[in-house]
Amino acid sequence: MKRILFYIAIIFLMNSCISLKLQDISPRRKNNTMLPALKPRVDIKSFENTYYGINPLLIESNPIYYGKDTWDIDVVEVYHNNDPRIQDAISIFIKDVKENITNPYGEIQGDILCRITYGDVNSKGYGWFYLSMFTLYIPNLFGMPVLSNRSTIELEVQIFDLNKNLVKRYTADCTNRKYVALYWGSNYTIATRRANAAAFMCAMDKIKNQIDLDAPEIITKLKLSKKH
Repeated sequence: MKRILFYIAIIFLMNSCISLKLQDISPRRKNNTMLPALKPRVDIKSFENTYYGINPLLIESNPIYYGKDTWDIDVVEVYHNNDPRIQDAISIFIKDVKENITNPYGEIQGDILCRITYGDVNSKGYGWFYLSMFTLYIPNLFGMPVLSNRSTIELEVQIFDLNKNLVKRYTADCTNRKYVALYWGSNYTIATRRANAAAFMCAMDKIKNQIDLDAPEIITKLKLSKKH
């Protein structure tokens, strides 16, 4: 009986009903005051270290505009990587910059760079799994999760003027957990992507709030650099 229930659980988990949707990587809230056009850049090494390194990863926070691993949007859009969470995060950042933080039209007046300064993105909730085994998977048939994934991300966003001077720097962190269940959860691969995307968007929302408050000052500094 225990073996039969186990196989039933595996079949359900492989066919969980929730998949990754476009809305999972589509930030929506737009700032009240839009900044002038800025070129999006990412510190790709910080993204790779987060998802391939030893977690939790902590990266010292310093301006890194001149770092060799700073990629601009043109390179990022053709970036290929085996972990889809990297592309998900990059897509969220680019969409937020283009649609919710800056006016994408007009002359570019600087750069906006994103890096991950802390990441704990592979935290598996095995407690549910052990409890499921102990109870012969019977509670799972009534909705109890089998596994979970928790993602904690701290982001740093740096804004530079045309002269490569640091104008503002912001940090924010967020945690999200997604569950693997028989009827209502995702399979584990999708759960990790959804938890990561949700945590990333949450951190970006906090940074967007900070940028919105400083928008008049940022706009003034970007205009001043344009005159020199």
